[in-house]
Amino acid sequence: HSSRPVVTFTPDSRKIFTTESISMTCDVGSAVQKDQKYDWFKTGAHVHDGKTYTIQSAETSHSGSYQCFSQHASDSHRLDVSNGWVLLQVPQQVYEGDELTMRCHHYPGYLGGQTVFYKDNKAIQDWRYDEHFHITRVGLEMSGTYKCTKQVKHHLIYYNHGDEDSIFVRELFTTPTLKVTPNPVSREDNLTLTCETHLPPARQNTQLRFAFYREGQIFQDFSINYEVYNVQLERSGKYFCEVETTDGRVRKRSAEQLLQREGEYGPGYV
Repeated sequence: HSSRPVVTFTPDSRKIFTTESISMTCDVGSAVQKDQKYDWFKTGAHVHDGKTYTIQSAETSHSGSYQCFSQHASDSHRLDVSNGWVLLQVPQQVYEGDELTMRCHHYPGYLGGQTVFYKDNKAIQDWRYDEHFHITRVGLEMSGTYKCTKQVKHHLIYYNHGDEDSIFVRELFTTPTLKVTPNPVSREDNLTLTCETHLPPARQNTQLRFAFYREGQIFQDFSINYEVYNVQLERSGKYFCEVETTDGRVRKRSAEQLLQREGEYGPGYV
């Protein structure tokens, strides 16, 4: 089974200045063949073949949407090449739980001064000589429009320049659902509880741990990649499961399900 290729940018940014360089790498995961072919397209036109496409000294004409093709097409990624004064650089894609650094970057060869960062027009980091704004753990609520202003010295004077970009924080994995088989339940059955969730292609390698609860008490503790639990239904109760990343940065729980033994409160499964 071959999956969609995933593109990574180095540096990880949607915007660079003219004269700067950037590399794009096409990753097809573990199913790689020795003679795997890679093709790069910019806004529909073929620009390169090979796993990595590097633009050495960018020009504004390099702006466009890039996609790599290797059996399947990757997502399309926008790159903007600017000859302005200041760029707000944010990663190509941001997922909940990520550590994120955005950079208020000024044109190479000039002197940069103090920087202010804004989110939705409110200052979030005031006048500092630090061109980076750091978020240790991104939440879904951090989507929005970000802006920075920075002093840049040209013609012997510092002028204020700014740039903005929007960040859309994606879900790292879906809210889990607790699946019960067989369903409905009869008294003799061994039940299988499955905690189902999905990772996006770009984060397919994220390690997840699963736990199961009955009446709010944990009965199968967090274990890696073990999303199935077999249970003899001794007692009725409300069950739910929880999924977290192994570093604990993102955790989500399923809705509760009421499981009943047949005949205990009337027939079957509710």
